[in-house]
Amino acid sequence: MSKRYIFVCFGVLLFVAAGTGLFYWYADADFSEGAGTASVDQNPFVVSHAESPVPALTSPDQTQELPALPRDERVSDIDIDGAVRVDMNGNLVLDRQLRRFLDFFIGLAPGRQYEAAMRQRMQAVMAAKGVPESVQHEVFDILDRYLAYREAAEQMEPDAGTSSADIFAAFDIVYGLRREYLGSDVAEGFYGVEERRLRLALERQRVMADDSLSDAEKSRALAQIDQNLPEHVRRSKETSEAVVSTVFRVQELREAGASEAEVRALRLERYGAEATARLEAVDRERQQWQKRLADYQQRKQAVMQSEGLAPQDRTEALRLLRESMFEGHELRRIRALDKMAETAG
Repeated sequence: MSKRYIFVCFGVLLFVAAGTGLFYWYADADFSEGAGTASVDQNPFVVSHAESPVPALTSPDQTQELPALPRDERVSDIDIDGAVRVDMNGNLVLDRQLRRFLDFFIGLAPGRQYEAAMRQRMQAVMAAKGVPESVQHEVFDILDRYLAYREAAEQMEPDAGTSSADIFAAFDIVYGLRREYLGSDVAEGFYGVEERRLRLALERQRVMADDSLSDAEKSRALAQIDQNLPEHVRRSKETSEAVVSTVFRVQELREAGASEAEVRALRLERYGAEATARLEAVDRERQQWQKRLADYQQRKQAVMQSEGLAPQDRTEALRLLRESMFEGHELRRIRALDKMAETAG
């Protein structure tokens, strides 16, 4: 399908949020509701991208050649993306894996004229994996609605506005469009996780952009928004904020001339003994690296200032110096630093 579809559905909604880093700590978090719900991954039925190659151009019984699609060559050596899943009761699982499965085959067929061939290929894959015919029919019914939704979304004219009101309006339009064409269950399964994530991000952006609020009022409003996060995401956020806070506090202590004993006491309080020991090991490694780097820079300076060396001899001398002091990833790191210094200077 056209790139315009992708722009409309994601570009308009994500422009401000992504551009201002509003997804921060929970951008990649699992946003699923109800941690106690059994994962559908425990009941996969068919079409897992981990084990399903792109379908060969023959039917499962080898009696009928399947039609080729225009973009087959793009995926000739990769597995099918997404999955069709059935739960323990035999019901089709409406999730993002199903949406990715549909997108995979839609991506092979750039236009409605290839739809029949696309459906034949999809049916062959599902049949080969033992998907019941009733479930196959349901998948194709969802495909019809999904294609209609995508076409409707392509007709939307993106609004150039980037204010909070504009972005929320675009979000609400796409949110409603999905439910109008897909139904609430399919729309929730396909988009619910990212919609909740995006809505919270936009709410945070609206608060931060509100100049009528004081810093304290913004902090309270943001904290209230965070209460809508799933518990495990809130814990992750709190942990991340604690780590960042401690890192800055350690930096402040050292800049103020505090002793390493004071730094250790802070880390023990915030992280515990095991994590503190690991951080201290990292500190020692960093200090050793800085010492070796300073030694290298001093020796390098001596080579650079040596009189009588031709340019090629100086280059060779620097290479030998690097290789005598570093190896492996450290050697690659030194080469990169030297290249950056040459570019800058």
